[in-house]
Amino acid sequence: MYEILLKNGRVVDPYNGIDQIMDLGLSGGVIEKAEINITEAAAQIIDLSGCIVTPGLIDIHTHIFPLAEIGVLGEATYFPSGVTTVADAGSAGAGTYEGHRGFLSSTKLNVKCFLNISSGGLATGSYLENLNPEKFNREKIKKLFRKYPEDLIGLKVRQGAEIVGDYGLEPLRETIRLAEELGVRVMVHCSNPPDRMDELINLLRTGDILSHAFQKKGSSILDSQGTVSEAVRRAKARGVIFDVAHANIHFSHHVAGKAFEQGILPDTISTDLTVRSLYKRPAVMNMLHVMSKFLAMGMTLNQIIKACTQKPAEILGKERELGSLTPGTLADIAVLKLIDSNVEFGDCDGSIINGSQQFRAMLTIKEGDLVFRDIEI
Repeated sequence: MYEILLKNGRVVDPYNGIDQIMDLGLSGGVIEKAEINITEAAAQIIDLSGCIVTPGLIDIHTHIFPLAEIGVLGEATYFPSGVTTVADAGSAGAGTYEGHRGFLSSTKLNVKCFLNISSGGLATGSYLENLNPEKFNREKIKKLFRKYPEDLIGLKVRQGAEIVGDYGLEPLRETIRLAEELGVRVMVHCSNPPDRMDELINLLRTGDILSHAFQKKGSSILDSQGTVSEAVRRAKARGVIFDVAHANIHFSHHVAGKAFEQGILPDTISTDLTVRSLYKRPAVMNMLHVMSKFLAMGMTLNQIIKACTQKPAEILGKERELGSLTPGTLADIAVLKLIDSNVEFGDCDGSIINGSQQFRAMLTIKEGDLVFRDIEI
């Protein structure tokens, strides 16, 4: 007997190439069976007719650490949006990371971390990070990666001109050097780069993450003619990951629209949520609002789900375990519904895109437990 049997949902699992009406049988915190018309008994049967069933959503760029001023509340923010795993994008650095861990130890939300190269991380908005490479605490960073290899997944550096000052691209170069030693990825905040975007992006390796890839402050991925540069195309071809990391100010409809027309789509769809953007329309709101925007911009349902499940799970090194609905894997599941609704989506300029549909979370399951359930289900 299954503990939970999910019936009649449209299962969308890009990892396994599945998009069809199926049932899922869950027991012991894992997916035991994924088949058409499961007939075995279950303690709880939930009819999901008209719903979309996906792997638990993953927000690969958020700010959730509780001792950072910008950090959002984890479970309260994410379970009602179908999100079961998140990656904090540099809220903590080497000097603050361990102080956050105690606050996160009791959460059911799966939390990973890109460690800020600056020791203080993003503890406060009162002052910016110190990105003098001489001040990077390399030995402490190495120690933390040895101590917490399952939780620390990469290094984060913010390369805005207003942050790096006269250091230019040197903080990024030094971060990449250290990442090479550690064998991890680099996530780079690229808004308002200190040099041409091409110069920044040429430094990135396969698997490194260009966050705020569709921003427009300073140099962007478009040249002055609105054309995607050759450096950007080469980066895409060698496997640099283009991450949305929307935020209130880091996504431009103009830049994204031109890029989409030229075949440059995001690899990962993420929010860059902070207390300044959570539940604030029309730009970010939450994970589902950001996902819904990309429907309005022409991406397909399967492309969007892949960018919120399989691809971010691959970054975490858990593509099958967290990014699929394969039997034997943890039962981290999002159940969504596409509802017809007139909705406005904003960007950094106040530009509005009008949409006619948006995602709504109906059910969230974390390791086999119901952690969110809409009154309709």
